[in-house]
Amino acid sequence: MSQTGPTRVLVVRFSSMGDVILTSPVVRALHAMLEGEVEVHFLTKSAFAGAVEGLHGVHQVWTIDKTTAEVEAALLEVGFHYVIDLHANARSGFIKRALRKEGTLDLTVDKKSLDKILLVRFGLDRLRGEHVVERYLKTLSPFGDALSALGGCDDAAGLALPVAVSKEVPGGARLDSGRVVLALGAAHVGKAIPMRHWRAILTHLTAQGRAVDLIGGPDEAALASQLVAWFEDGDVKNHCGVASWSETFAVIGKGALLVAGDTGAMHAGAALQVPMVVVWGCTSPALGMGPWMPHPSSVQLEPEGPERNRPCSRLGDRCRHKVKCPERVSPERTIAAMDSVLKQTTP
Repeated sequence: MSQTGPTRVLVVRFSSMGDVILTSPVVRALHAMLEGEVEVHFLTKSAFAGAVEGLHGVHQVWTIDKTTAEVEAALLEVGFHYVIDLHANARSGFIKRALRKEGTLDLTVDKKSLDKILLVRFGLDRLRGEHVVERYLKTLSPFGDALSALGGCDDAAGLALPVAVSKEVPGGARLDSGRVVLALGAAHVGKAIPMRHWRAILTHLTAQGRAVDLIGGPDEAALASQLVAWFEDGDVKNHCGVASWSETFAVIGKGALLVAGDTGAMHAGAALQVPMVVVWGCTSPALGMGPWMPHPSSVQLEPEGPERNRPCSRLGDRCRHKVKCPERVSPERTIAAMDSVLKQTTP
């Protein structure tokens, strides 16, 4: 493909929210490493577009709902010079094959799938603490050393997000500063903080007079409503199922503290530099999916007890222990960590 105009790059990551958030250093690295004008496009699923729409350095966001056929013809018309495949699945393969016919070059992430299997099944750790962001950036190695390139950029402190400027979210709740944000959701049960733990946490927070925001999707709406009903005398607001992702990011960004499991909200908290207490379940930061450059006061809690054979799964969809991993981070530990972080970070 002949070079005319800007260098056009298509970054592909379809899901999920946390994984899409973790791609923002790649966008910055492309602008730092490629010469001349660079035009970065992003392809993702519609449900996760909120992580990149309006993100600095992204020229255009392309979305699909089910198949890449929805955008393939339009992408072919753009004239991309490179595809950066950060998903490495069948769908992204379809896009690469179609664009290769037009002379587009593609680079694909090494997801370390075998190493993850060895860690989960046999406890053999060949990942050695490598974060998924580092794997993403290594995909750009034909252009040079991406980590070094970012080291010279003022915006290289971590992740980035577009954040809504609205002072309200659906339901009329104002985005006041200093509230504690509880992220109720999890993609899999092995990542979910148990209901009785949330109840204990809210009992503690409301007794202290803390204002609380509950965030999550439609699947968490019933749980959030129940919690609000239990603590109707406290300042507990429910945003589950009504706030968009960009509005949810704004709620997190205003918070004094975020409590979350291994979820997209955790990665949003890291991007927004909000102090966090992260409660791990069946997954583990050893898989490389922990918060990237979080607020320095953040705390991560992993399950404790006699059964330490973790992580149980790559996705959090199964647990090998009799006492399930999410149950083995007691609410007392979580509450103590919350108090410690709040003491450090609030007047």
